[in-house]
Amino acid sequence: MSRAWPESVRRSTALAAVLLAVVVFGLGWWGIRQFVSTQLSRNAVNATRAELDRLAEAYRLGALPSAGLNGDAMFEVVADSGRAVVHSANLSRLDPAWRPLPPAPRGAAPGWETTTSATLRPGEHPQWREYRTYTVVGTVVSDVPAALVEPLGRSGSTVDAELTGAAGPRYRLTLYLYVLPWNTLGTLGLFDDTLRVFVPVAVLLTGLVAWFAAGRALRPVEAIRSKLAEVSGSRLDRRVPVPRSKDEIARLAHTTNDTLDRLQRNHEQQERFVADASHELRSPLASLRTGLEVALAHPGRADWPAVAERSLDDVRRLQRITADLLQLAVDQGSAPASDPVDLADVVREQVAERALSAGPAFRSFVDGPAVVPGEPVQLERLLRNLLDNAARHAASSVTVTVGRTGPDIVLEVLDDGPGIPPADRERVFDRFARLDDARTRDSGGSGLGLTLARDIAHRHGGTLTAEDSATGARLVARLPAADAEASETE
Repeated sequence: MSRAWPESVRRSTALAAVLLAVVVFGLGWWGIRQFVSTQLSRNAVNATRAELDRLAEAYRLGALPSAGLNGDAMFEVVADSGRAVVHSANLSRLDPAWRPLPPAPRGAAPGWETTTSATLRPGEHPQWREYRTYTVVGTVVSDVPAALVEPLGRSGSTVDAELTGAAGPRYRLTLYLYVLPWNTLGTLGLFDDTLRVFVPVAVLLTGLVAWFAAGRALRPVEAIRSKLAEVSGSRLDRRVPVPRSKDEIARLAHTTNDTLDRLQRNHEQQERFVADASHELRSPLASLRTGLEVALAHPGRADWPAVAERSLDDVRRLQRITADLLQLAVDQGSAPASDPVDLADVVREQVAERALSAGPAFRSFVDGPAVVPGEPVQLERLLRNLLDNAARHAASSVTVTVGRTGPDIVLEVLDDGPGIPPADRERVFDRFARLDDARTRDSGGSGLGLTLARDIAHRHGGTLTAEDSATGARLVARLPAADAEASETE
């Protein structure tokens, strides 16, 4: 079935419309035909019943009407003995084996009516070539004089000889009229002939309309496809055309353009990152190479311990830059774990570790437990990067504070260095950012520490910002507390 169905959206849409039209028009044809047939049959039965009532009333009044039983009318009048007192001549002509219908049951009240059916087999008449079942309506008339039968006999009907000349007795007769189907059949034939032309034309028009409508609807899609085919790594500025309509295709075009905008921004950011990384790696490599080349050019006058120390500093910086770049590449988009981590313990460990090393004095203020969900290694790296940054720029001391404010755990690192100007408080989180003030020369920094710290904070559902302080730089990280996240989940 999948191979037979067309692969083209336009063709499959047109074919589906044609099949649906065939089903809908076919069911409509059948349903309307059944409704029309039922209505016409009901109208024919009602008209025949009215004619039967008129005939019965004439019998009751003792005056049989002269019209209404001639021509193609099919009727029979049956006595209680079961014999047909009068019947139309075409009954026996159509069916030589015709037998009269049974009389009304004994004890039937005056005005008794019935609706039954009778099947006549084919006769010599050219209109009938098969068995046909007729609907027959009947009623009963009591106290009918036998003299009323004679006019029916003279009108071409057959009169039962057994009752001819019986002037005195009065009889109860059952009158039957056959419902003639010719008006119904003629109307249904005209209806069928009309729909045999209308339905194929309607199906064809439906298929054509679906074909052209699908083509018109898919025209913007083809334009979007052709423009997307032109997009490449060197041509990310291409955008797809947006149709003037506000339908799904227009929304698709807007979404596609938004996606291309993000791709272009990410590509440009990646290019800048690669350029900055190349520059940052080139500086220590050039310094390392120059120092070694100068020392080797004058080996006798070189201070080899100093050369080794400078080379070791450059290697250490290269190692830090490489480690941070690797960390950015590995952690990009990765979801952190949700283990409970007490930042108070992390702060105590880091401050105690740095208290033994040379440099500024480190102090910590911890206000109770500070448990956050996350990955211990990443949260430790966040604090380590903040402390490294503060240590490189502090004049004499670094203060670390951790506590709780509402649903958040707040980690604050404050140094007494030159501080960060308000205009640069966002730029310091860019990769390889360099400021123009006293913080410009980052002694040994990779230029990626704050970038990594903010990235870790964001991936843990928090923030990292540079905020106002009386002296030095004040970096504040806010992370959701573990119990706050649990209460939101509940």
